[in-house]
Amino acid sequence: MQVKSIDFLLTFKCPAKCKHCSYKAGPERIGYMKLKDAKRYLKELKDAHPIQSLTVHGGEPFLYFERLKQIFREAKKLEIPRRGVITNSYWAKTKAIAKRKLAELKKAGLTRITLSVDGFHQEYIPVQNVKNSVEAAVNVGFEKIWVDSYFLTSNSDSDNPYDISTKKVLENLDILDNVEFSEYQPRFVGRAAELAKYVKPKAEVLNGKCQLPFWIGGDLRNPETIEIDFEGNVMLCPGISIGNARKQSLTQVLHNYDLLEHPILSVIEKEGPIGLLRIATRKGFKQKQKYVDKCHLCYITRRFLRRYYAQYLTPADCY
Repeated sequence: MQVKSIDFLLTFKCPAKCKHCSYKAGPERIGYMKLKDAKRYLKELKDAHPIQSLTVHGGEPFLYFERLKQIFREAKKLEIPRRGVITNSYWAKTKAIAKRKLAELKKAGLTRITLSVDGFHQEYIPVQNVKNSVEAAVNVGFEKIWVDSYFLTSNSDSDNPYDISTKKVLENLDILDNVEFSEYQPRFVGRAAELAKYVKPKAEVLNGKCQLPFWIGGDLRNPETIEIDFEGNVMLCPGISIGNARKQSLTQVLHNYDLLEHPILSVIEKEGPIGLLRIATRKGFKQKQKYVDKCHLCYITRRFLRRYYAQYLTPADCY
């Protein structure tokens, strides 16, 4: 395995409780990544892998602003070229605050920023905050500035309330130079599984293999990116762990990873989520619904199987 990028899930605490969140982040969640752990992960990876980028997200990483700066200073010191953050802009209450915070982060080592903007986030975060953070990001001058939005369907005529809200939110944003807008569909895992009712289900159980999340890249044998949460869980997909970097070194976790030995990922690789469904059915799982896609099928099945594979289907709060 040759990892090129690392994502830190700094915390699962968040001032928002978005309905599409894969990790079920929210105000009630507690805990954040220790600095000594973050430094060790970065050093171990940089020594053994061609690491090109670090992205810090959560949860909402700006809740632990000083920790965020410390992590970027370390990544800059280790000469990791691309250093990014994903945020919902809750902190950008004024233009002055937004510019000051982003200037501090740039000085610490931040080179790129992604701002989450859609009907899900704007149930909790005022649009003006987003405008403040977008303007500040442009003025401070990062290598890359993205505005990411999630739509339940790719149909431009979609009439579900969340997609309608997202369209309105984006219409209220000023289009600025140097800002890239991206649209995605949520993966129907975690809290987002409850949104499946707004999407037309498939008539039949979905066969075939599934792909890793777009931000991971590569494949199950050789993923290009790994995610590490504040508890040390090393993940290739929300809720599927390949080891814990607080119980053994990250180098060992990656070295010991064997797709064929992983009781969940090996089945997904060979048969796709329908393989997990077969295992769950033998253990008493009863299919009570149709699934909108393979991610949805995989998650609902994994939620049942967690009682048998808790070591691999973690963190628990994803389920």
